[in-house]
Amino acid sequence: MSALIKPALPKRPDTLKSGRPVTLDSNFFVVRHVLDGIIYQYDVSIEPEIPSSRCREIFRSWETDNKELLQNILPVYDGRSTMYTRKKLNIEKDVQKFDLKIYKKEDKEKRGRPQNFVFTIKKVGEIDMNRLHMFLNGKVNTCPEETIMAIDIILRNKPSLIFTPIGRCFFNREDYQAAYGGIEFWRGYYQSVRAGNGKIFINMDIAAASFYEPAPALKILARAIGRDERDIRGPLSEGEIKKAERELKNLKFVTTHSGGKRRRYKISGITTVPADQLTFQIGKTDQKDSVYNYFQNRYGIRLRFPYLPCIIADNPKKHIYMPIEVCEVIEGQRFSRKLNEKQTSDMIKFTCVPPNKRADAILKGINTLSDPLNSEYHEAYEIEFDTNMTSVNAHVLPEPRVYYNQRGHERSIKPSFGKWNLKDKVLARCNEFKSWAVVVFLPDYKMNPNQVMNFIRTLKDTCDAEGMPTPQRDPPIMNANPNGNIKNILAQSYQDAHSCYGCPPQLILCILPDTKAALYNSIKRVSDTELGVPTQCVQSIKVQKPNRMYCANVSLKMNVKLGGVNSYLGDQLKFVTERPTMIFGADVTHPPPDGDPNRSSIVSVVGSMDAQCARFAAALRTQQAKLEIIQDIKNMVKELLVAFHKATGTKPERILFYRDGISEGQFNDALRIEIRDIFAAFEELESGYRPKLTYVVVQKRHHAKFFPRNREDADRSGNVLPGTVVDTTVTHPSNFDFYLCSHAGLQGTSKPSHYYVIYDENNFNSEGLQSLTYNLCYLYCRATCSVSIPPPVYYAHLAASRARCYLKGWDDTASETSSNRNGDPNNNYNLTQVVPNLRKFMYYM
Repeated sequence: MSALIKPALPKRPDTLKSGRPVTLDSNFFVVRHVLDGIIYQYDVSIEPEIPSSRCREIFRSWETDNKELLQNILPVYDGRSTMYTRKKLNIEKDVQKFDLKIYKKEDKEKRGRPQNFVFTIKKVGEIDMNRLHMFLNGKVNTCPEETIMAIDIILRNKPSLIFTPIGRCFFNREDYQAAYGGIEFWRGYYQSVRAGNGKIFINMDIAAASFYEPAPALKILARAIGRDERDIRGPLSEGEIKKAERELKNLKFVTTHSGGKRRRYKISGITTVPADQLTFQIGKTDQKDSVYNYFQNRYGIRLRFPYLPCIIADNPKKHIYMPIEVCEVIEGQRFSRKLNEKQTSDMIKFTCVPPNKRADAILKGINTLSDPLNSEYHEAYEIEFDTNMTSVNAHVLPEPRVYYNQRGHERSIKPSFGKWNLKDKVLARCNEFKSWAVVVFLPDYKMNPNQVMNFIRTLKDTCDAEGMPTPQRDPPIMNANPNGNIKNILAQSYQDAHSCYGCPPQLILCILPDTKAALYNSIKRVSDTELGVPTQCVQSIKVQKPNRMYCANVSLKMNVKLGGVNSYLGDQLKFVTERPTMIFGADVTHPPPDGDPNRSSIVSVVGSMDAQCARFAAALRTQQAKLEIIQDIKNMVKELLVAFHKATGTKPERILFYRDGISEGQFNDALRIEIRDIFAAFEELESGYRPKLTYVVVQKRHHAKFFPRNREDADRSGNVLPGTVVDTTVTHPSNFDFYLCSHAGLQGTSKPSHYYVIYDENNFNSEGLQSLTYNLCYLYCRATCSVSIPPPVYYAHLAASRARCYLKGWDDTASETSSNRNGDPNNNYNLTQVVPNLRKFMYYM
């Protein structure tokens, strides 16, 4: 590590004193007592290697077989590789192997062939819980992480045996909702143990996850090929078999053909041959029979669908074939694919719980955890905890004043509950708008030309009222086939605008038939990387019934794409305005879990290009899939520093870097790699150039929730007010972190963002950084409201999402699982670059 980089995280300089003090309830519950003395830690390994979902089954079998060794010891297990005990196990040399024979669940008489495992435990350490008591008694400032981990696993042990565990969450089917496409949404609980200021807490929240519907495999097959199961009256095509296999593969199922003996299997594939033609060898004889005949002769079952393929169960080499109509998919199997638009909408509705109901559900969860039926491990390890929410002292920062052009009737506005509107306001700065064109990706008979012209006039009137006068002549309009050649269509529209106005278009308005991503991505790829003209896409349903509010939102995007500025905060960003300062935002987006594993992750870093943080340029890269630490951050920062110098004529003296998406376990990697490379970028630009850097991690993936105690401390939805800051009690005992809810609650329970300072050369105090971060949230250029994270982080995410359609190998018809067709030896996609003249505008908005 460079000598310039301090390896320790910055300590909290102070706590917030400004703003209005409020008292909130939190979903943190104090752990009142934990045991003294030693907890023994063991490594657990299981051979042969098995999926993590089966590890607890093997562990329970080992417990059952070794009651004499365990005696009165209650071991706890994390479900992977770690076990804890209160007393030391009597094993030689602190390591021992056990041979286990595991029979299938339905084989209660153990007549079948067992699966053999070697279960190895090895003592790796002793955890002195007195170190935790020293922290709780104020004798040391640092909380020993190994003790927190042990308590967390102890508290999670019993719920993991009762419920379906996924990560830190537990689910069961008591509270579920059927959803579109054969899946179900289950509601469950999130639980973790965290250190606070002189205390440790259980963080409890409600959670939701999607699971496959327990249903006959025939029903799932029919749904996969888009047919009703009663209408499948003939063999499947090759394409239908592939679709069905993609849907069913790796699911677990039980058979229904042998009465009460329901055997469990895993689907490894589907046969290409139907049941009445598929033959197999019977036992060790040379005799063969078809699956259809075998089931009729052996079980007296005449298959109703002999022309359908069979399920290949477990290992394909064993040749176990089951007719699809005698198989049922079992419950509790996680649906890990990306939800479609309809499913996503349903999931949002399912998880949208108002604050009061969420608080009640959380209290129900903590009471379930404390129930005597679940407390045997708590008693064994002497753990006691409160079942009342922890009260926290918070402050509500004042809302900043948002400024617009002084020509407007209303030159500035003080937002109310984080919101305002554009009535009587003129956008802060609008560049001259000379030329544009319109492409309607629908035929005339589906989109009336009069409707299009009506929308254009409404949009023009709105833009004119906001100080962004559109060209006086109506733009050329062309209808185009959405399945046509997008490059040719946009090029023709470009020429039409040039002919109409005598100059190239500054923007092309595209009217889309629906919300499908393929057409949108094609338009953006061509316009951004080939044509060099920004596009503004709108949905046809909005065009048919235009209204001024929608057009106002569109105008905000249009203005920044043309190089304009919508609003600003003036001297309320003193850190930025008093000296040359640059604000960065960075994000890494990964390919979906069900996509091609060879697809790259996209890295986006954006940087401010003015003193009002109104314009941001973007640098884009690809890197190895699923890799979170940014590998080429040095060159990305250099690229943006050069752009800043060109835009302002000066170099930044201070830098505030907001980094999205990394967890606490990756902080050291960020220090060791990203911050080191940022310093290298400074030095490569100019020897001795060294602006002061502050690096802040922005986390949204946490489960901290806060609930107002008093009505005057809540907004209309019952959520905490915008500007609410929590930096005591439930934050880190010594490091510089805080929770900030910067947005108004729209639906459900507001989720604050968690900010963690891991490097700070600008010597921020709490008020300075918290107020600056909160004020920035009022500058998101696509909306007239404060947002939940600082705009640079938002912009980095938007730019990274846009860059997904710049990947070489992507085509108009490719799905997210399209394979690598580029021949790249690293199985990595290359990124087509944005046309240079477009990079100085916020084209990704």
